[in-house]
Amino acid sequence: MRRLNGLRAAVISFLLLTSFAPLPAHAVSPLVVISDIFHREVNGKFTDDSLGESVSINGALYNRVINAPKTATWVIDPQLIEELNDMSDGYTVLPDNEGSYRSAADTFLELLKARIGEEQLFALPYGSPNLAVRKKISDIELSKLQSISALRLARALDLPVSAGLPEGYPTNEKSPSNRAKSAFLIIHKTLNKIGTITSDPEIGEVALRSNALLNPNLNQKKVQYLAILLNGTVDRLEKKVKVLPGKYTLTSTNEEIPVTIENQFSAPAEVVLILHAENARIAIDTAKKVRIEPNSRKQVLITAKAIANGKVRVEARLETTKGARYGETNFLQFTISMIGSAITVVMVGAGILLVAASGFQIYRRARRKAVN
Repeated sequence: MRRLNGLRAAVISFLLLTSFAPLPAHAVSPLVVISDIFHREVNGKFTDDSLGESVSINGALYNRVINAPKTATWVIDPQLIEELNDMSDGYTVLPDNEGSYRSAADTFLELLKARIGEEQLFALPYGSPNLAVRKKISDIELSKLQSISALRLARALDLPVSAGLPEGYPTNEKSPSNRAKSAFLIIHKTLNKIGTITSDPEIGEVALRSNALLNPNLNQKKVQYLAILLNGTVDRLEKKVKVLPGKYTLTSTNEEIPVTIENQFSAPAEVVLILHAENARIAIDTAKKVRIEPNSRKQVLITAKAIANGKVRVEARLETTKGARYGETNFLQFTISMIGSAITVVMVGAGILLVAASGFQIYRRARRKAVN
């Protein structure tokens, strides 16, 4: 009995000790982050060959991959992988030189896939923008950007990609420059406006690329260069929908005139046509909602009422369906040569009198000759 009691005491003591013993720390896989700044323009040409050097043997990105732990969580920017895929297919470096690192890009991609293996893979937001800054601009947009980035990375690497970012992913304390943030906001605002009139996929692609402006590792020279490229692209996109100028002559009080709107997007566009005459010689319809099919022109019939003879210029511009001014203004030139009914009666009467007078003169001459 005494021996049994001692055994019970030993068991209870063991349970108490194990209950308060510290648990082993949960092993967290180290993070391996693979990202870089942009190296490719919107048109597909590369600005230089520095990315090729980085993925070559002993290059910065190559060493990061080759020295990565066997067990790790990978976090990769899809922009970088898409650029490498372009390089591996053959690429051009500005102004028009053949790239030298096609084979190196292909080898690096195979090495990267092999090192990732079955490990967990996450996508950085496309272009590696500062997360805090991008979230402040729009939390919803950042969430969508993260989802799109995961899909793009999965497609580019042909590997499964986990949603979101890994727990404990460090926030980059370095912030993009004020110039970069200002340039991004201007581009962002214009792209959103274009997006309200058409759903052309080119708009979304440029919006995706613009996130690279908020990459805190861009120096001022790169920020300025990318901002100029993106602004030029956005201006070109905005001009794809516009009112064409025209010249018209009105010879009656009420006429229907054709105003032409052009849509160069590969998707339909919907806008509101606004017309405003610069003087009171003409009264003209305005605020007409118009849908233009992809890659086409549409003539909109507008009723114009002539008030007085002379020349008048009519401002023709577009708005979004939400009332925001869109694109550049063009002008329609009108010449009004309207002959009123009273003037017509006077002129007809004068013509009749002139014909009668001429006939009377001819009759008198003929009679005079007959008498002589």
